[in-house]
Amino acid sequence: MGKYILKRLLLMIPTLLGVAVIIFFLMRVVPGDIVELRFAGESSFASKENLDKERVRLGLDQPLWRQFLAWITGIVRLDFGKSMWTGAPILEEIRLRFALSLQLAIMATLIAVLLAIPLGVIAALKQDTWVDYVVRIVSIAGLATPSFWLGIVFILGLLIVFKWLPPMVYTPLWVDPWQNLLQLIWPALAVGYRYSAVATRMTRSAMLEVLREDYIRTARAKGLWEKLILSRHALKNAMLPVLTVIALEFAFLMGGLVVTEQVFNLNGLGLLFVEAVAHRDYTLTQALVMLVAFVFIFVNFLVDLAYAWIDPRIRFR
Repeated sequence: MGKYILKRLLLMIPTLLGVAVIIFFLMRVVPGDIVELRFAGESSFASKENLDKERVRLGLDQPLWRQFLAWITGIVRLDFGKSMWTGAPILEEIRLRFALSLQLAIMATLIAVLLAIPLGVIAALKQDTWVDYVVRIVSIAGLATPSFWLGIVFILGLLIVFKWLPPMVYTPLWVDPWQNLLQLIWPALAVGYRYSAVATRMTRSAMLEVLREDYIRTARAKGLWEKLILSRHALKNAMLPVLTVIALEFAFLMGGLVVTEQVFNLNGLGLLFVEAVAHRDYTLTQALVMLVAFVFIFVNFLVDLAYAWIDPRIRFR
């Protein structure tokens, strides 16, 4: 098991390096110049001398290989530098937004798992009955409903029925847990419902496939309890593809909820991403891409460990 973990950790290094190379050079190829954008906000005309001075200050006058080397060296030291647009340290820009996005992603994932796994198992056990049809309709509706639209419906419903609106100013969990939950539970429900629809369909399909296996029929022929067959034999083997879907969706939630964040007035990583790209803020955009890439890679690493724990054949292989 130790060799397996070490191998997976070592594979993360070239992956992150590849992401760093791609995002660094893509940002230099994308049309637009942050220096010109900064001066465009101050006046309609800026002299070439001022533009050159600003490029020197930002380090954009250096050769690309030197800029890349300086950036990679900073990443190794966990120093992402300063935002080219605001001048604030990038770690400070990301810190509070990361906490918000991480909490929202965890809450949405918990809601999705609590909904998806029971519904998927029940739909598989009651295949082609009214229960199965209801679960499939609910899951299809979740796939067809955008989470931001569902969030708007939540807000309108709370306002019309209860004459109450959730807090629109973010309160960290460690400052006031109750106010924090009052604000984040609604976007978590909106996102978690759509998230659960994908996981429900995957759970149902995986369970149907496992329930047709010979070892399930053998276990039933031996007279084992149905609950024991489902929990120890069927569900455990059906969880591998479900884990993959849950992990990928969780990683996506860390930076992909731009519109939902705007609906609930949440200043998370998604909104920061859009602002960084719009301002051609190279350093901030690169840092955000590396952060999201690391989350994807680390989550996949944890899923690989879960695979090895659930299925001993993977560990021994």
